[in-house]
Amino acid sequence: MSVFPPRLLPSVTFLSDERIAEACLRGVMEEELREGHLDVEAPALPPGPEPQSEAERDLMDELGRRVRQQSSLLKGNQELQDSIDGVIRMPGSMMDKFSQLAGKVFKNGVTWDKIILLFYVAGRMAIKVMEDNLPLQVIEIFKIALNYFKEKLLGWVTSHGGWSNCLSELSGRMQGMPLTTKQTLIIIIAGLAFLSIVAWKRTRRA
Repeated sequence: MSVFPPRLLPSVTFLSDERIAEACLRGVMEEELREGHLDVEAPALPPGPEPQSEAERDLMDELGRRVRQQSSLLKGNQELQDSIDGVIRMPGSMMDKFSQLAGKVFKNGVTWDKIILLFYVAGRMAIKVMEDNLPLQVIEIFKIALNYFKEKLLGWVTSHGGWSNCLSELSGRMQGMPLTTKQTLIIIIAGLAFLSIVAWKRTRRA
């Protein structure tokens, strides 16, 4: 059985959650690219929709800051970075690679921390393609990640109180405390490492 809920009918809240997610994803990816010490400038990501109200703008700004803060805490996990890098080196399309990464992240269900982790994964993927001198793939990764969110995660976000509920969870944690638990990361890293090993064996046989 799928762990994802069915898509909900469009509504004001639904569309707002979509805009906020796009802003958060863009913010995480742009911060990763800014801090990636790249030799060349990364391409600009497609502009997003403007907030439709002051309340939405305030939520978007505060949540974006908190999400970027959480994703920055993940940078210190070298095992996670190495596991993501290993999957990126696998043969196949960017869509296939992202889908496999997302599949491991959400293997045991959806949580707020895993959605933030997925945004970080997209940012890390963007860094790697820039290092490989493939700047146009940065925009491709952004579009793939955003589409994945809309198709697979937006219904879950809306049915769990929207992004304002995620902000409440983030605000309730102590400063500097990661939202992603150590146990969750261990499971995800193990899954990503397995993908990397399988890809390496396939390459050796080729």
